[in-house]
Amino acid sequence: MAQKNYTSERNDYKTPPSVYNNMLAFANRAAFDIDVCCSEENIPAIRHYIDGIDDGLKLPWIGSCFLNPPFKYAEKWVRRAVDQVAKSKSIETEIYAVLPADRCETKYYQECIIKNPHCCFAFLPKKIGFIIPGQEQEDLKASQKIMIAIFSKRAAEIAYTWNFFGGGQFKTNAFLGKKYEGKE
Repeated sequence: MAQKNYTSERNDYKTPPSVYNNMLAFANRAAFDIDVCCSEENIPAIRHYIDGIDDGLKLPWIGSCFLNPPFKYAEKWVRRAVDQVAKSKSIETEIYAVLPADRCETKYYQECIIKNPHCCFAFLPKKIGFIIPGQEQEDLKASQKIMIAIFSKRAAEIAYTWNFFGGGQFKTNAFLGKKYEGKE
C-alpha cells in the first residue's frame, strides 16, 4: 500500500477551537482528561503530555483523550491509540483523534481505522487550517483535509448516534451500515 510523506518541519501546529470544541460538545465535557500529544497546553484538558517533558507514547491514556499528532509521525500515535483502547478494562477510555484524510490506502489506516471495530471516523467536509504558534492572531489558511477518528469500545454506538459537524456521517467496521442494537 502507498505511504504518504509530509515534509513540514513543524511538529507544533495547534488544533483550532472549532475542531476540538465540537469533540468536547459531543462528549458532553468541558475538557478532555488528557491531551496525549502536544507542544504546549493549547486545548482544554486536565493533563497535557507535552513533547520534551512527557512521552505520550509511553504514558497511559485513560479516560477521554485528545490526539492531534504531527502528521508525518501519525502511524505510531494511531497504533498507540488502538493499543490503549484494546488494553482498557472499561469503556471509559475514548481517544478523539485529528488525522490526515489522505492516508486511507495505507496499511496502518486499513488495519487501525477502517477495519478496526473499535474505531469510527468521519471526514470533515472541507480543508481546515491549523494555528501556527506565535501567529495565533493570524487568519487560518485552510491547508489540510482531515478526518476525525474516535477509538473506543463504543465505536458502533458512537457511529450510530453522531453525525459529526452536521455534515459527515460516521463510518465504522462494527456498524456496517446496520442499525445499532447495543451489541458488537
